[in-house]
Amino acid sequence: MFDNAPVRSPSRPRDASGARIGPEDERIALRCNRRELQLVDSFVANGEFPTRSDLMRAALREFLRARVTSAALPSREASDTIEVAVPLRRDEVAILVAHTKLVGHHRSLGDLLAELVRRGEMEAKVRELVERQRLSLRDSREVEAQVEELGRAGRRLEDRGVVGR
Repeated sequence: MFDNAPVRSPSRPRDASGARIGPEDERIALRCNRRELQLVDSFVANGEFPTRSDLMRAALREFLRARVTSAALPSREASDTIEVAVPLRRDEVAILVAHTKLVGHHRSLGDLLAELVRRGEMEAKVRELVERQRLSLRDSREVEAQVEELGRAGRRLEDRGVVGR
């Protein structure tokens, strides 16, 4: 999706008037296939980004941040963490993003969620839900066993002629 930077002399390009363009004013072109453009346009149409350029700048910044971070930190393969995709509603994401800006020192959303889970702000509820589900499964197994026993008892009574169908 991204072309390699051209190999050329380090001189700065010139604009139409012949003045040199500074590095903050340089442009790059991206070649995208139709599917990639449709995906980019869907983000713009949904209002997540005002323009294609804004989306691509944000994507580039995130890519560079991730690359710099990965160079500075041990590789993910070397750690014992596992990334998990978490589907969230827009309002939940908005609250978490606001939290990262106000309290979370502008960390990534993934880092914030990992910390929240680790610190137990969500852990207690998750443990409670898991325990409740385990109890529910245990109860349902007991009820199934009781139903099977009642069925066997009913068949024994039918075999003895005490009750009939």
